[in-house]
Amino acid sequence: MSLPVGVVALVLVAAGQLCVLGVAEAVHRRGLGSEQTRRLAHAVGAATVAVLPFFLSLPELGVLAVLFTVVLAWAMRRGWLRSVHGVDRPTAGALVFPAGLFLGAWVGWGHPAAIAYAALVLALADPAAALAGEWLGGSSGPALGHHLPGWRMPGWRVPGGAKTAAGSAAFCAVTLVVGAALTGLDTARLPRVLAAAAVLTAVEGSIGYGLDNLPLPPLASLLAMDWLLL
Repeated sequence: MSLPVGVVALVLVAAGQLCVLGVAEAVHRRGLGSEQTRRLAHAVGAATVAVLPFFLSLPELGVLAVLFTVVLAWAMRRGWLRSVHGVDRPTAGALVFPAGLFLGAWVGWGHPAAIAYAALVLALADPAAALAGEWLGGSSGPALGHHLPGWRMPGWRVPGGAKTAAGSAAFCAVTLVVGAALTGLDTARLPRVLAAAAVLTAVEGSIGYGLDNLPLPPLASLLAMDWLLL
C-alpha cells in the first residue's frame, strides 16, 4: 500500500532539512567558524519554509517543527552539531527557531505570501543584522570598532547580549527589500512596508539570547496580512 502524499512530502522535507544541518556540520569541520555555519543553517532552513505551505499542511508543519526542536535539543545536550551550538555566547535561538517559523505559518495560514515574508525576514534579515553587527563591532562578536579602527558604532545592551545600530540598520534594510519585493514594488504600499520593517526592527533590537527567533515570524505574518495586504 502506498504512503499518503503528505507523509511522503513530510519525509522528504525533513530529510532535506537534515541535509542542511549535515552540510553545515561538514563545512564547520573543514574549518568554517560556528557563527558562520550557524547563519548558513539559519538562512537556508528558514528560507525553505517560504515555500513549504505549497507542499505541507499546517499539522504537518507542526510535526516538522516538533521533530527539529527535539533533534536540536538532543544534539545540544549531547554536545553535537557544533556548527549550530558551538557559538561562544548564551543563546536559545536554535531551540526556538522551529517554533517561531511554525507560529509564523500558523498566523499567516491561507496567505502564502505572508508566510513567505515571515520566513524570508528570519532567513535574510536576521543573519544580515548579526553579520553587520559583528563586522562593525557588535559586542556579541568582536569588540566595538574592531574591524574599523577609529570607529565606534553605537550599541546598547539587551538581556543576554548587545545590539548595534549597524545590525539594526541592516535588519531594517533587508526587511524593507523583502517587503518591497513581495508587494511588487507597489509605491502605494511602500510606507506600510517601511512601517512594518521599523516595527520588526524594534522587536529584533530589543530581545537577546536569540529569542527574537520566536516572535519575529508570527509578528511578520500578522503585519504582512494587515498592513502589506499579502
